[in-house]
Amino acid sequence: MKKLLLMLIFTFFFNPSFSIEIIEKSIKCETQEKTIRGYPFFFFFENETNVKSFFISEENLVKFHNLNYKDIEPNFIEIKYVGKIDKSNLILIHTKGGTEYSCIFLPTEQEIYNELRNFISF
Repeated sequence: MKKLLLMLIFTFFFNPSFSIEIIEKSIKCETQEKTIRGYPFFFFFENETNVKSFFISEENLVKFHNLNYKDIEPNFIEIKYVGKIDKSNLILIHTKGGTEYSCIFLPTEQEIYNELRNFISF
């Protein structure tokens, strides 16, 4: 009986199907294809439901939209108006056209600002 209980606990807490934790992490998603946007997607997952989606404004300022996200499958999250991210493989599948973007974690939220400033033309 104890063995069974230990196996159940081990399976629940150490199951590899549980996804990567993304709260308070920054992600950069880019593709090899030419995009209208002209620069990668950058996200900062603020909490369990809100993600900051960064962009460059018409005034050449780095800004963000607060968007909702939610788990839709064990390893997938859906970001409202953007698409879904496979957390196991770090791939963003965009809502419009299904383009796939390879994603990487960035060390800090500040790194998003630093990288986007490289795309601003003065």
